[in-house]
Amino acid sequence: MSEMGPLVKVRGLKKHFPLTGGVFRKVVGRVHAVDGVDLDIYPGETLGVVGESGCGKTTLGRTILRLLDPTEGTIEFDGKDITHLGHRELRHIRRQMQIVFQDPMASLDPRVTIKNSVGEPLVVHGIARGPKMREMVLELLRKVGLNEDHLNRFPHEFSGGQRQRICIARALALNPKFIVMDEPTSSTDVSVQAQTLNLMKDLQDELGLTYMFISHDLSVVKHMSDRVAVMYLGKIVELTPHDIFRTTLHPYTFALVSAVPIPDPRFAGKATILKGEVPSPVNPPKGCRFHPRCIFAQEVCSEEEPPLRDMGDGHLVACHFAGALDFGKSVQQEYAEAAENGAAM
Repeated sequence: MSEMGPLVKVRGLKKHFPLTGGVFRKVVGRVHAVDGVDLDIYPGETLGVVGESGCGKTTLGRTILRLLDPTEGTIEFDGKDITHLGHRELRHIRRQMQIVFQDPMASLDPRVTIKNSVGEPLVVHGIARGPKMREMVLELLRKVGLNEDHLNRFPHEFSGGQRQRICIARALALNPKFIVMDEPTSSTDVSVQAQTLNLMKDLQDELGLTYMFISHDLSVVKHMSDRVAVMYLGKIVELTPHDIFRTTLHPYTFALVSAVPIPDPRFAGKATILKGEVPSPVNPPKGCRFHPRCIFAQEVCSEEEPPLRDMGDGHLVACHFAGALDFGKSVQQEYAEAAENGAAM
């Protein structure tokens, strides 16, 4: 972690979406998409955020960028509180914070050429127009492995991997400090994934970027991240600077790790199968959010919400019994070795 202090500082962040019903569309409930998150992201690091679908990963990223207005809590970026800034005040801040969306085809206008898509931020912020804009766009495309021939083409003329590179080029246009990568490799095949991840690492080293890397793929997160945050039902349950395959302390994280498929008969049937379904985010359980599905749950788990406790070296865990649970350490060790040898990649 940097001695300069966090670039992004989040405290008590909540994002609830109202549910309406009836003739008069009254609010009858709220979806607790993000429900009390404390988080620091340091300059130059990659923070991975993992969890199953619907846990609040994407909503967290978009709320930090103020693409969604927070319900409660505070967001600081580079020492400035941006929680309640209006659109006019956010305009300058947005030059330093960007996002690469999950679906590159949906985030590119099909009727606009790549030159104009990538160059739009330069025009909107008054940085460049005309020939100068074209020159800057070409330089951005070259950074991501594309060339002059691609300038006047449309999104449908590119492969999924190329479209994602175009979105990365657009995110870099304003020379940002912080980029949220929202599952940037989910729409590409394995070979293209590797190229995209290597490109992101090279750009980070070259430009000093800070990433929030959202994914459901633990192997990719392990490869990319300096620290990993695990989310469940709107909350962070574990935050570790260590190898997520080796140092799991929360039972939910261990279930995620053991569910990663490994083509090795030694691990057949060893995955931890969670009982039941994910509770509704409209009415989340009291106490620990994970206790209805946890095989280690005790009475205290249903009554008291566990705080994120530091178990040493900045490894934070929200579990009443963290450090005292037996997940089958020999299996965990074997699994970590298999992952390192490439079986889980």
